[in-house]
Amino acid sequence: MTPPITRLARLCRRLFVAVAILVAAAPAVAADPDLPALVAAARAAGESAPDLARISLVQATSRQMLAVDGDIDFPFSVGLDLPLDAQPRDLAFALTGPVAETGRYVIVFDVALAKSSRKVRDVQDRTSRKIVSVDRIDNPAYLRAVKKFDVSATRVERAPDNTKLLMRYDEAQRKVATTPRYLEQPVFGPYQFKVADAECVKTLTVNYRLIDRVANTVRASVIDVVETERFTFAYNIDASDPNQGAYASDFSTERQVRDWERAPVLVTLSQVFDHALAPSVPVRPLGSVSALLDEIGRDRTRAAARAYDERYAERPLDDPRFDSVVVIYTPQALGSGFFVRPNIVMTNWHVVENSPIVELRTYDRRETFGQVIAKDVRLDLALVKVQDRGRVAPFFQGKGLKPGDSVDAIGHPKGQRYSITRGVVSAIRKARANTNPAQDGAEILYVQTDADINSGNSGGPLFLGDKVVGVNTYMMMQRVKGGDGAAPLPGLNFAVHYAEAKRFLDQSMRGD
Repeated sequence: MTPPITRLARLCRRLFVAVAILVAAAPAVAADPDLPALVAAARAAGESAPDLARISLVQATSRQMLAVDGDIDFPFSVGLDLPLDAQPRDLAFALTGPVAETGRYVIVFDVALAKSSRKVRDVQDRTSRKIVSVDRIDNPAYLRAVKKFDVSATRVERAPDNTKLLMRYDEAQRKVATTPRYLEQPVFGPYQFKVADAECVKTLTVNYRLIDRVANTVRASVIDVVETERFTFAYNIDASDPNQGAYASDFSTERQVRDWERAPVLVTLSQVFDHALAPSVPVRPLGSVSALLDEIGRDRTRAAARAYDERYAERPLDDPRFDSVVVIYTPQALGSGFFVRPNIVMTNWHVVENSPIVELRTYDRRETFGQVIAKDVRLDLALVKVQDRGRVAPFFQGKGLKPGDSVDAIGHPKGQRYSITRGVVSAIRKARANTNPAQDGAEILYVQTDADINSGNSGGPLFLGDKVVGVNTYMMMQRVKGGDGAAPLPGLNFAVHYAEAKRFLDQSMRGD
């Protein structure tokens, strides 16, 4: 269960509805004179000049690709080489927030490809030396110590009461005891190690959209960057090779190459503007926010599908219920949801709170966006209108749900996507809600279950067979003794009862 945000959202329903309204389309123009003028002025002013304008930079890369190790080999970053106040912002605010805060220009980036590769060429053998055996020889220092001891012993025999001679005798005795009798002398022999030249390549493909929020236009294109570096490796160097120190400066290490492969690829702001202002990049009307999100979603789906094809992971289960469940991403959290209409997803309000636009990913790896269209803060439920369609998960009918029934919670606990936890219905009870302050202790009908509900499960369905009997919402917590934190109580998990969820859905969709 994703922890609820502690303050009540101040955004009214009007704001969410407004997001779906079409942006007035400006007539198509051959070129935007304002952007070239801004870029020219910024270049003339110089990088150290005061900021001339504010712009927003949005990272819209697939969350799934960012999360899976190996889908994206290195990060992409924008170099700020112009006197512009370029700030990273989330997609929803950048597209719908006040222009005075976002700036006139918004650049949305999504990485389609970021892969490193190596080609090893020209492998050669090199000859060096290593220790092949060890000879044991007499230690000259030990022989000298024994001789000195014998002399001291003879003198003490002649003058046993001489304190000075006795001290020298003791010292000579200690010297013999602490000096090794033999020395180990390494014997070196020839061996061969391998030297190889490697050509390392980093390939970056970034989709971008440069949006003019005043003129309601967009320039969309793709930036490709290829970086190449050559390294010379030495393999199979023996640990006893006396020339190891010299080889360390002559050859690259695996760590050096790996650091280069993982280092960010930088594209400067001026490069982005130059690319967008090229005659080959058309200027077109922005249209609606909804259409723009749909376009970005298609790009992300293609990129994620290509990355998936390069992996060997299997679908976790051949379970049609998974097709009804989605991953919901917001700037603050990751949560779950499920289709209750072909293009409507139900989730918890605390998952999407303060995020009028959210990112979603379906089980078949489609990336899409949705707009929050309804909420019930008391029930901690919300509806998201999705730009794609999915399999509807039907609600349970009647009053046949009873304690002891076996149920499955499907969601993404701790980010582990599409996981099932199984348990039983422990009770059906009214309880005081506590997932956000606005509930004010209102009594809500819950399904209590011992099926684990963790962070990331929030908003997902609780199934009895193939029917939804609850919306997974929270786990009961207890204070940790001697501390300020809280820990979950095992087996005490709660899902909003299907009757409450159905009532909220019917009331919200009335007239649709």
